[in-house]
Amino acid sequence: MRFNIWGGLIIPWILGIGLLKKNKELVGIVPFVWVVATFVCLWGDYKKYWIVIPKLKKRQYLTTMPFNLGLYPIASVLMVYLIKKTKDNILWISIFSLLTTVSEFCMVLFGKVRYGNDWNTIKTFFLYLVPYYLVYKYYVWTNSDNKFLFK
Repeated sequence: MRFNIWGGLIIPWILGIGLLKKNKELVGIVPFVWVVATFVCLWGDYKKYWIVIPKLKKRQYLTTMPFNLGLYPIASVLMVYLIKKTKDNILWISIFSLLTTVSEFCMVLFGKVRYGNDWNTIKTFFLYLVPYYLVYKYYVWTNSDNKFLFK
């Protein structure tokens, strides 16, 4: 569990604080990412598509919480930052989906994650692709000049 807390929560936030200080508007996507990541991880835990080590008898969702609160929000903030800089959303969404999938595959190889119920790395890629796309769309929607829903 120490690995999950350090690698999933503390180190990402240490690296991400500077980016968030420099671009305060990106802080607005963090709560959205928390909700999406938590929903996806709870769904996967419930369906037993993956088990993040350590395996707990109760409250298995606690093993993914450091990633939901740290790694995924900071990765999403960095992705949106790079999209803003380069204006190439498809490229960065694809790259971040691939990098996150590769990092999870490494965790599978190292025995920190186990797949079940016919889950595999290809499904993992698409499971990251959709939320990264939603995060980008959420950022565009909340930072557009056309805020007709709030008038």
